[in-house]
Amino acid sequence: KVKTDHYGRTVPKHAHGTVNLDSHTSSTRVIMDAVIPLYERIVDRKLLVRRIYLTANHVIDEALAGEKETYEQLNLFTDYMGQREKRAEEEKALEKERKMQETVLYIKKRFGKNAILKGMNLEEGAMTIERNNQIGGHKA
Repeated sequence: KVKTDHYGRTVPKHAHGTVNLDSHTSSTRVIMDAVIPLYERIVDRKLLVRRIYLTANHVIDEALAGEKETYEQLNLFTDYMGQREKRAEEEKALEKERKMQETVLYIKKRFGKNAILKGMNLEEGAMTIERNNQIGGHKA
């Protein structure tokens, strides 16, 4: 869809979308698993993306999140032992991810923001390294 901007030009309409997570999390994997399908659903691949805003609502301190009581309707035809093992594996994976995040933050704090980078930050046109060297987002 297109609209007319205040200069009288026809421009594509903004793409908006929301996604809700099932529970409080600090896991990058859980957040990315929710955001990527949203992005692919609302972005037109034929157009360039100029700006992306990502906001988080109902943010609380991790210590306050704690364990939330959950209730579940039981079913005679469901393998609950298998689900319990699945949950234990997922909790183990989330704990491993958390330790990795803490390690990355420690390395970046000690050796600088450019100490650890993703491969995409080394591609042509990537701005991460340059932006990490700026002071307050400005060239100095």
